[in-house]
Amino acid sequence: MVKSAGRVLEIFEFFAHRHAPATVTEVAAALGFPLSSTSVLLKSLLSLGYLEYEPRARDYQPTIRFAVLGTWIFDRFFAEEGGIPRLMDELQAETGETIVLAMQHGEYVDYIRILQSIRPVRFHIKPGSRRPIFLPAAGKVLLAQQSDAEVARLLRRINAGRGAVPLAVAPLLAELAQIRVQGHARSEGAVVPDTMMLSMALPVTEGHRPLAVAVSGPLARMRRSRGGILRLMREKIATLRPLSTDRR
Repeated sequence: MVKSAGRVLEIFEFFAHRHAPATVTEVAAALGFPLSSTSVLLKSLLSLGYLEYEPRARDYQPTIRFAVLGTWIFDRFFAEEGGIPRLMDELQAETGETIVLAMQHGEYVDYIRILQSIRPVRFHIKPGSRRPIFLPAAGKVLLAQQSDAEVARLLRRINAGRGAVPLAVAPLLAELAQIRVQGHARSEGAVVPDTMMLSMALPVTEGHRPLAVAVSGPLARMRRSRGGILRLMREKIATLRPLSTDRR
């Protein structure tokens, strides 16, 4: 049941980023699902009114019911003029690189919105990607918003479940201290070889779930433009109003 629920959400994320209809085969190939179970899930979503089916093209696409699922959350947090979507659009337009909005999910960092690079040479980040939180710059920025005691507890939990060499706590805490001082994190080849990610925290009010924005691209190109990208990120983020936890 949990596995099926997770696959339904991955299908939603697939269509949210695809912006076009897709056949069963295309959905299964993109998400790595078995063809038979993908067909069953799509037919279930069709019967519930979240998808519609075009018999001639044999493809599915979301209905308006799918579109309005999270609009109230988007309106609360992201719809104001000069908000996060605009920040991401401007960062992409001025850098040409991949822009990522990230938040923590337990031991992982989730890439909840991605603008793919518009450069001819680029690395594609799959929408809805999830990474171990201690690897990419975006994850480290989110960890830096926490106390050392909280981070140490999380790392002990991660180490308890690892079959590999345990993570060293002290070096990561030292790196997070430096991130807090300099206001940004950098990772090189942390997940994909020959790439760099630069990340900064977004302003939120007390009690709001921390968010981070990141710029990612080929290592050599990012090294050449790192200083300019960091200045641009600081300037753009400084114009944002802190996201509120208002639940009215």
